[in-house]
This record gives sequence, structure tokens and C-alpha cells, in this order.
Amino acid sequence: MPKARSLFYQDSLLEKLHEVQSTYGYIPETEIKELTEKYQLPRANIYGVISFYSMFYTEPTGKYIIRICDSISCHLNQSESVLKAVKSYLNLESHQTTKDKKFTLEVVECLGHCGEGPVMMVNNKIYTKIDGNKALEILGGCI
Repeated sequence: MPKARSLFYQDSLLEKLHEVQSTYGYIPETEIKELTEKYQLPRANIYGVISFYSMFYTEPTGKYIIRICDSISCHLNQSESVLKAVKSYLNLESHQTTKDKKFTLEVVECLGHCGEGPVMMVNNKIYTKIDGNKALEILGGCI
């Protein structure tokens, strides 16, 4: 009996996507084309996996990826004021990257620190119980 193949874990597809993202900072179209050939999957299926996971990008991102949590607990703790301060400071909307490719801003549903909101993540570092001023201080350290 043939082995059942899961689309998300098929022959290390996720590992390969992480590898490509690590190399380029995003997953270029040329690499997606190669993956469709390697895994013999329709392009839409590869894009389905990429779009399912928020850590994968099909466009170049900034050196610093800023994620601001907007889960209900963070929202109730004024995450909107943090987002407003960061948007104004960077002159960006959510899911945009600065022209100099330094910052990418994302609003995310949960960063896993629901009792410590508002929460912001810069690359892989978590900042909890922040306000707009603290967020700008953190971003100022990235410049």
C-alpha cells in the first residue's frame, strides 16, 4: 500500500520552503517554479502552503519584521495605539515594507503572550506590556 502523502509535509516541502526563505529572505517565483517541478505539484498547491503559514513571504521583506498582536486580549489592552504609533513613525500600513527595505510591518492575530499585552515582536524578539512610546523606543534601537 502506498504511503499517504500530506500536502503540508510532503517530502520535506516545509523544510525546503524554510531553506529558500532563509537564503533569499522570501520565496521568489523562480524557486516556486522549481518546487512545482521537484514535488510534481500544481503551482496553486505550493502557493497554498506558502499562504497558509504567515512566516513565508513571496515578496522581499525588511531587515526588521515588526509584528503587532491584535488578538482580543491585546486589543483590549490598547494594541491599536501601539499600531497607530508604529504606522506613523514608519509611514507604513500593515503588510508593507519601507522603501529602504529596513522595516516590514504586520498585524497578527496572536503572538502567544495573551496575559502580557500589548505585544510586539521584532524579528524573533518579543516585547510585552508596551505602549506607543515604548514601541518607538524599540524601533529607534534598530536604526
